[in-house]
Amino acid sequence: MNRRLSICSLSVALLGTLLVAPANGQTALAVESPSFEGVLHDNLSNEDRQGSGFNPLFLKSYPTSNLLRDDAVGLNFEHIFNGAKEQDDISMFTPRRDPCDVKQLDESRFRIHWPAAGSQWGLGAQMIYDLSNEGQIDLTFECTPTRDLFPQGFVVMMWASYMNRTVDRRIHFWGKEGDRTGWVRFGVGKGKDFEVGTVAHAGVSDLPFEPGAHTLNVIEHPEKKFIAPFYYSFLDDDRDLKTTDDRLLFMVLFDQTDSIRFAMWNFFKDDAGDPDTHSPAWDWQYVIRDPQVGQRYGYRARVVVKPFKGNTQIWREYQKWSKDLELELPPSPMQK
Repeated sequence: MNRRLSICSLSVALLGTLLVAPANGQTALAVESPSFEGVLHDNLSNEDRQGSGFNPLFLKSYPTSNLLRDDAVGLNFEHIFNGAKEQDDISMFTPRRDPCDVKQLDESRFRIHWPAAGSQWGLGAQMIYDLSNEGQIDLTFECTPTRDLFPQGFVVMMWASYMNRTVDRRIHFWGKEGDRTGWVRFGVGKGKDFEVGTVAHAGVSDLPFEPGAHTLNVIEHPEKKFIAPFYYSFLDDDRDLKTTDDRLLFMVLFDQTDSIRFAMWNFFKDDAGDPDTHSPAWDWQYVIRDPQVGQRYGYRARVVVKPFKGNTQIWREYQKWSKDLELELPPSPMQK
């Protein structure tokens, strides 16, 4: 059943600051599932907090602690870019500005749809969020180009989640760092000196770009590459960093490798004026190489948020994901 934002169903402390009006096509749907509670927005209802997606999003075990920044958004379709100078002016934030609509499909599944007619890229797209299973959000994205705007031979779409209270900014993945294969950390550094940007799969070539084109999200890290299509990090469960036995696993898994890229950014400042290590943007990208007008493309992903129970849990979640997909993903070291 579609429901407008209901303050009674969610944390009054946070939702009291949200003003959601049904006029002018604005929609904000209250979301409730076995593990999560929150609000899913279109671009208009959340334009002051960076567009469509979740704000807030609570784990029910901590119903007053937003997993996401109150002033931002999560699981948000953020950018489309192509490495071409001619499209530089539409290579940032167009999915946040283009018309989209939000719909509840059944009790625990929701959809955001971007019609091709309203897209500055002529790209029809939809993201389905399935919250029906405990501790996870399953995502299905589909898109169809209707105009040829790909002179460099690719188009990239990017998603962002601005996190509220993480243990630190770093993400972890199984991959390569130079000649070494193993666990790799990305986002390493202190103060204003730390790494940000994009991590590609070890088996793909770098994306090309023209001089003068938007490249902030295009250029890949030269040494760090992933092998298994997932990354993970940790949230602070009770939002008290002094406690260490309450970590939440935050894990993002994908159904393919070559077309996926991880990204980590850190824009928000702490009280000292440095990037806040506990409010990173944990992002990812989907790349279509040689896109064809009229052809449908897409991927599936899973976001896991559960109490952390040790490193073996990481590979168990990955193996469960592969089994649920009925796909053979790159094997874990435990499977070799």
